[in-house]
Amino acid sequence: MIERVRTCPECGSKNIITDSKHAELYCADCGMVITENIVDLGPEWRAYDEEQASKRIRTGPPMSYRIHNKGLGTPTPKLVKSTKRLRGIISMDSSEKTLAFALGEIDRMASALKLPNDIKEAASLLYRKAVKHNLIKGRSIEELGSAVLYITCRQYGVPRTLKEIAQVSRMPLKKIRRAYIFLFKKLEIKLAPADPARYIPRFCSELGLSDATRERAIKIMREGRGTAAAKGWGPTGTAAAAIYLAAELSGELVAEKELAKVAGITPVTLRNRYNELEKWLRTNMNVLARDCSVRAII
Repeated sequence: MIERVRTCPECGSKNIITDSKHAELYCADCGMVITENIVDLGPEWRAYDEEQASKRIRTGPPMSYRIHNKGLGTPTPKLVKSTKRLRGIISMDSSEKTLAFALGEIDRMASALKLPNDIKEAASLLYRKAVKHNLIKGRSIEELGSAVLYITCRQYGVPRTLKEIAQVSRMPLKKIRRAYIFLFKKLEIKLAPADPARYIPRFCSELGLSDATRERAIKIMREGRGTAAAKGWGPTGTAAAAIYLAAELSGELVAEKELAKVAGITPVTLRNRYNELEKWLRTNMNVLARDCSVRAII
């Protein structure tokens, strides 16, 4: 009711004052009391800084799948920290401890890869789904957590490779790939092929290349996407080849070894993808110039 009062019914003034001391709403121009006995719907306590407010507030954060109890546990602020920690550990059974450890690993790896919170939430939810289907028995928590994080990145179109996941994981690449295939089949997950164009902005940023080279690489990648998918090229190798070709066309210098290191491939793979991509664009799409120097896209 108070929020709806914008003007004084007596004089039409918009200078409405809320007097919390006398529980009244009045007009500052004519002095008419519009509403009295206002009910204060705020908290009964007062706080003068954020620390004091955090101690007195009795509502918690929103529900999160990243926490083993979804953040719905009742806090006990008056307990000593060591006692509170011990009480929390004792009240958890073995399955909750395993879930808490797994969710902590997913959060740690996602933070190391600088992934947003929605990816962390989706990965935690997918791991809970695997737990519900009894897919974690007899398998390492770390490798399943790494595989879940990679699947989530693929689902949301975030450009992260298995090698990048393995670098922040405690499991080798071979085991993570095996867990990924296992979850992919058991949970019947459908994933679209990885788009190499999504890797181009990140690679160009790490190499310090210009915006013109980045846009040209994306254009080359769109033109040659069909042949890359047909031949089964890896997304990172294809993106690196497009960047190398675009840099050459733009007149920027980029070393093969440096580009291959950023893309996580070998210089030989980069050279092969570059030659095949250039040849395909020359013969099929008539995108590149026909002279041997390869100067510009027409």
